[in-house]
Amino acid sequence: MTFPLGRFDPLSDTNPEWAGVVLSAELKECALRFASLSCDWSFASAERELYGEFFLRHVYLALIEDPPLPNDLAPESERALLANLRMIDSAPRRATGEAAFIRIEPHKENLEIWYQDRCLFDEEHNTQGFLKMELSYCEYLNTLRLTKGAFGWQMLFVESSMRGNEFRAHVENLKNMLDVFPSSFPEYDYAPLVSRLEARL
Repeated sequence: MTFPLGRFDPLSDTNPEWAGVVLSAELKECALRFASLSCDWSFASAERELYGEFFLRHVYLALIEDPPLPNDLAPESERALLANLRMIDSAPRRATGEAAFIRIEPHKENLEIWYQDRCLFDEEHNTQGFLKMELSYCEYLNTLRLTKGAFGWQMLFVESSMRGNEFRAHVENLKNMLDVFPSSFPEYDYAPLVSRLEARL
């Protein structure tokens, strides 16, 4: 059984957080129609190992969930951001600390997608590593088809270097993905992802 997002209208709800929130026709058309869709996978050969996971939620179910909690010492700017975020994708089985969120903002047709990664945590400023992605919700789903949820793929679409030691596992996983996937899935063009990774190294 499927649940097209077009059946749901946040504006009809009495929740004040939804006041003025617009779900674009494009988002309603491309949004996941199942309550959830998930996969936890791995690949191993003599040369390399590769891992991935995704857990997509129906956007409506995401919208009615609570926002992520800030750190006790989080700055006000991060508290305000987190209050408007709702999780749409995560890796609950492997608990890697990676997740994607949609940002609820009034009178904004193209709702932003934000990414959290434990590699981006900043203990000095008490921030939890949230960065805006260069993808719309529909583009996020399309890119997920290419990457299959390979760990670290979202880092290719945020403004961050991956040169530090904390990103070593992500970089190795992404390099292995880009070695394996082009021949395994020839219907997709991985050249743009190669360029994005090279730009961050």
